[in-house]
Amino acid sequence: MPSLEDAKAAVAAFPTPSYVPVAVFAGGTSGVGQAMAEALARQLHGRVHIILLGRNAAAAQRILDSFPKPASASEDGGWKHEFVQCDANSMKNVQAVCAELKTRLKRVNFLVMSAAGPRGNSFTESDVTEEGIDDHLSMRYFSRYLYVRELLPLVKAAEASGQHAHVMSVLGAGFGMGFSLKDPMLHEERARSWKFLQGLTPKFAAVKGMVRGVGYNDGLIAYFAAQNPSIAFTHIMPGQVWTAGAQTLDLGWLLAPLGWLLTLQRRIFLVIPQDDCAQYMLSALLSPDTERGGAFFTSMHGSVVGGHVFPADYDAQRDWRDEDTRTGYLQGVRVKGYGGSDKTVTELNKWTEEVLEGVLSGSAA
Repeated sequence: MPSLEDAKAAVAAFPTPSYVPVAVFAGGTSGVGQAMAEALARQLHGRVHIILLGRNAAAAQRILDSFPKPASASEDGGWKHEFVQCDANSMKNVQAVCAELKTRLKRVNFLVMSAAGPRGNSFTESDVTEEGIDDHLSMRYFSRYLYVRELLPLVKAAEASGQHAHVMSVLGAGFGMGFSLKDPMLHEERARSWKFLQGLTPKFAAVKGMVRGVGYNDGLIAYFAAQNPSIAFTHIMPGQVWTAGAQTLDLGWLLAPLGWLLTLQRRIFLVIPQDDCAQYMLSALLSPDTERGGAFFTSMHGSVVGGHVFPADYDAQRDWRDEDTRTGYLQGVRVKGYGGSDKTVTELNKWTEEVLEGVLSGSAA
């Protein structure tokens, strides 16, 4: 297990590229995303085009002002530090922001997604968005899928130029959590609940939304990696990070004392300061081991739990095994810490596209 010093050394060893990297941080105005953006700016002495996506313009400006600035700015393609407002709880807003970025960016080298959702660590509160999506899944899964789908041409442009190209989703990798699409839309489960359970169904949905988001992120990474085998896609576990949004654990009023006790225990024994976490996350993002591309499921210390680098002659249209139902297998290869199968990933992708089509076309229920 790499130590914090190992992670810092790995980040420090990252050579300054000859080009100015473009890094998009979705969820970059707080928590792990903020800390990663700050660490990358320091490592490259400000010579990087960083785009923070989020809702809080004031917080973003404070972060951007803290970045080191190069002595001089180059012309077209030079360094820049900017904020783009985006409500990732709205798929239409995510799509619009991605469309705007594609009009003015030539490439994206690093796409990092870490926004946890409007309810943070709540295991009891859950609702649906105006677009009809469970609000735990909207930011933890659907917005991430949409960011990748829409910005992928820019990531591919970076890879085609021989530059770094890495997509990272920060959530809950390494558990090998299987998933299926039985009752995938959690608000439908609420509608079918018995009346005397109506008060409990938001709590069930909250837990299910948080758990399913982990498995769905495994599927997201596996699908896009298989379709783009020369680009690195990573699902990483940040661990118990001590961020502003994680300092309370909401278990509801009945279990409030337990929540306080667990929060204290986490603070003393388990949590990682967000700046230390950023070093682990950044060491994985910048790792030379991912430069060939592939799918990676990575621990909270930046080490790969399991991964699959596709063979040079791999063709997703030819080699993807739609009927393979073995959990933990990717393109016929056992991958430690991975919870999908080729069949469930195919089904997940089809369902996700159907949901997004309904939302983005305005025909969602």
